[in-house]
Amino acid sequence: MIGKDSNQNLIYMSIEGIEYIIKAKNKAKKVIASCTNEYHFKSAKKFIDLYMNATDDVIGTSELEIQLLDKRKELC
Repeated sequence: MIGKDSNQNLIYMSIEGIEYIIKAKNKAKKVIASCTNEYHFKSAKKFIDLYMNATDDVIGTSELEIQLLDKRKELC
């Protein structure tokens, strides 16, 4: 058990599920770090969208989108 949802139902997640999310987020961070042009940024954004669809991790997705924006500012 991890916690409760808005209806007070218990939320269960396996260690494998958490490991999957961590690996996917680390992969997304590497993709963002490798961006050097607009095509890379578009691909990274698609990767973040796929991450959100696969994991339903809203907070992690927000962190990745902020990291992507920071990287874009850094290069511009």
